[in-house]
Amino acid sequence: MSLENFESFFALIDCNNFYVSCERLFNPSLLNKPVVVLSNNDGCIIARSNEAKALGVKMGAPYFQIRGYLERNGAVVISSNYEIYEDISKRFINIIRSKICFVEAYSIDEAFIELKGILKKKRFEFCKELKDEIYRLIGIPVSIGIGKTKTLAKVANKIAKKQKDLNGVFDITNNEEEILKNFEVKDIWGIGKSKSNYLKNIGIQNALELSMIDDSFAKKSLSIKGLTTVLELRGIKCINLQEERPKQKEIIVSRSFGLDVDNFKSLRESVSYFAIAAVNNMRSLDLYAKTLFVFITSNPFKENFCSYQKEVNFDFYTQDVFLILNAAEDCLNDIFKCNVNYKKAGVILKNLSTRQAALGNLFTSLEDENTYNLMRSIDLLNKKIKKDAVFFAVEGVDKIWQARKDHKIAKRASEIDII
Repeated sequence: MSLENFESFFALIDCNNFYVSCERLFNPSLLNKPVVVLSNNDGCIIARSNEAKALGVKMGAPYFQIRGYLERNGAVVISSNYEIYEDISKRFINIIRSKICFVEAYSIDEAFIELKGILKKKRFEFCKELKDEIYRLIGIPVSIGIGKTKTLAKVANKIAKKQKDLNGVFDITNNEEEILKNFEVKDIWGIGKSKSNYLKNIGIQNALELSMIDDSFAKKSLSIKGLTTVLELRGIKCINLQEERPKQKEIIVSRSFGLDVDNFKSLRESVSYFAIAAVNNMRSLDLYAKTLFVFITSNPFKENFCSYQKEVNFDFYTQDVFLILNAAEDCLNDIFKCNVNYKKAGVILKNLSTRQAALGNLFTSLEDENTYNLMRSIDLLNKKIKKDAVFFAVEGVDKIWQARKDHKIAKRASEIDII
């Protein structure tokens, strides 16, 4: 049997209108209606159904500017619920990993796979069955593009999304020239707006023309990343699958407030809440922090904008939520100024390290183990009962500082039972 039959190919699996699809899981009445999902504080449009796109609603459009237009056209407006989106995303990735070993979770709604060991004639059928399995198990429609490189798989995925007669799966192999000839430069993965404008100015209008430019010219005018894109468009594999995410350098938890905050109590509650969320995230990645950074700012769109921040280094790497909470409050005490209307606050855990580097120092004690066990118990209770069934008093109860979510529909992730 020819080695060509076992040649390795890539496929990109992309959830269709992911945030909208998640919301439709819990509210089927949203099907076939124009639906938009808003960013934090109900600020901008971050997801649109196909019906909303047909109305001309643009990604990133400020909600207050098009609110009337949406109402006149019967569009349903929903506040974002990232907790549920992340939960469904994990299920999405787990289904893919149950079917193939070579998986890169590229984003919350996208995954690359490498089709190693799958016969050429079986590639399309494998992807079709995977698409159907994802929809059967979690109800999320996906599109899959297949190509010799990750860039070509990206191109194929866009075609699969646009052409309904393809039923969500498209293999670009052996049709590259025809497809790339009709594929605009601005839509190519790795080509940003500035590069796209530059290429159009020098007469390069489509992906096929880009793939044919001289290597040295590509490197000089588009950088090494641009050359990589050009080579990938030719079918030369340059970007490998990243099955393991790069080591995380920092964890950021911050929010803009629904209402301006001018008192220390509310600000302390928000900073404490963010610190605990950051620690929980860090523990889920089995990482430890050496540095804490706390910041607070007023509204940048109002006069007399001000911003205050403070950084503190711990004596040792830690996951201790009590130590980090106390340090966050100390930082806030030092930077808080009266007579300021604060609009945003945040906590950053920096200089992260793995367990091997963090443990075994002179400061490790039984108290650290007790804290770890306590946090695990809280996690289990919140997962079993509901989110925030158990929480720290310093986080507050009313949380008047929380972001606006006037259009929230979907349930909490703890209330979901999809599979």
